[in-house]
Amino acid sequence: MKSLSDIYCRDGRTEDQSFLVNCQLSMALETENLQLDRKTCGEGVAAIFENPHYGRYFIAERNGQAVGCLLIIPEWSDWRNGMVWWIHSVYVIPSERGGGVFTFMYRTIQELG
Repeated sequence: MKSLSDIYCRDGRTEDQSFLVNCQLSMALETENLQLDRKTCGEGVAAIFENPHYGRYFIAERNGQAVGCLLIIPEWSDWRNGMVWWIHSVYVIPSERGGGVFTFMYRTIQELG
């Protein structure tokens, strides 16, 4: 079992775009048997960095290597009279699944909220 102590979660950066696009393409194929257009997906990922009010990416790293990601999208909630974060675009590379990567990312964003 891999330890949570060697996972680091950070904000996504523009240099992560290739990793993020690859994650989105893989997720669509794995979950919906859907082949996304790489160019369109790349433009969608880039739009988050160009327009931070659209959302915020988080990258999970283990030993300095990106192993997972998720996107937080803010939305106004009339029920709560405040902003809520929706979790989107979650992906953990297959070799890291079951090792606590998502749990660590989730706990990280809980602490920020």
